[in-house]
Amino acid sequence: MNATQRPPAAHHAAHAASAGTPLRPPALQRLGLQRLRALPQPAERAMHAQHDAELEQMLPVLGPLFGLGMLLFTVWDMLLDPHLARYTLALRALAVLAGSAAYFPNALRWSVEWRCTHIYVTHVCALILCAFILPQGLVYGLAGIAACDFAAALCTLRLPVFARMLAAPTVLYVVLSAWRLPWLLCVSGLMQYAFTVALATVMLLVMRMFQQKSFLLEQQLLHLSQHDSLTGACNRRYLEEVAERELALAQRHGRKLAVAMLDIDHFKQVNDQYGHETGDRVLQALVRTCQGELREIDHFGRLGGEEFVCVLPETDRDDALRCAERLRHSLSMLAIATPFGPLHFTVSVGVAVYGPGHANWPALLHDADLALYRAKHDGRNRVVLASLR
Repeated sequence: MNATQRPPAAHHAAHAASAGTPLRPPALQRLGLQRLRALPQPAERAMHAQHDAELEQMLPVLGPLFGLGMLLFTVWDMLLDPHLARYTLALRALAVLAGSAAYFPNALRWSVEWRCTHIYVTHVCALILCAFILPQGLVYGLAGIAACDFAAALCTLRLPVFARMLAAPTVLYVVLSAWRLPWLLCVSGLMQYAFTVALATVMLLVMRMFQQKSFLLEQQLLHLSQHDSLTGACNRRYLEEVAERELALAQRHGRKLAVAMLDIDHFKQVNDQYGHETGDRVLQALVRTCQGELREIDHFGRLGGEEFVCVLPETDRDDALRCAERLRHSLSMLAIATPFGPLHFTVSVGVAVYGPGHANWPALLHDADLALYRAKHDGRNRVVLASLR
């Protein structure tokens, strides 16, 4: 059935699946900027991975600076008690030495968050112990101890990780304060410390909000740069990138790879008879249907006009033909609502399977294009396999 043939009324209900706005991948579609409290799990993991990568780059600089700051507190120790300052300096130096292994990734094979936790716990626990040794140190040193909470808030976007970092120093501070200070000073200090932790938690949440907003904007810009604005399919440049990557994997590891090239039959007649707006809706319906039929590892893109390409990794000849036939059949069942009644359209499909004769992506695409030409020549609305090389 060609594109200009009008289907019976029984198919009218199918047009609801074909109408709609340009597509976006399901994960991106849920990434609304107004929803800053939760992201789908893949997006959440990607955002944390991005933050961890940035922290990984800064840690070799920020870690030693944090350690240097711990050592410089010895100046404050000397003001309180010059005699005890030598002992606190030794304690601080030991703590910085113990934590310095986490400054650089090659020393400890831990995640960046665990390395930050190690640095924070060793350094701040030493700071609290030094304050305990010095006379009135837990009173005068509370500001420095509490300020470290804000440093911890910079190291993660996750509240559980933040709580894990603060757990040991907080317990140590509470126990030593209850042991050393009068109850009124102890309660006052604990209230101030709790207030600081609350402020640091708020700062973490604000940082997460800005990080999430920045991440979502980056993802949307990336999506716009890689996808066709009308249909949401991969644009030609991005499709060639992923296709060349899949072809390189197939060549290097002996993996299977297939390509299916689709072209809408008599699409010019659709535009001429029904108008370009209807033609655009046909293109959108085609992309929506194909993306729904394909696997997550498959790639679907628009070469231009009414020509589309499916890149099918890990797919042999038989599976590629079944996939192409499934797409052809599903598209033939769609109906687009028009002022003249529902519109059916069909596609012709050329399939090529990677073989030794395909030195590069253009060669594989060329074979799929030749198979598509044969499908058109043989009567359209059919699937044709390219000759094996």
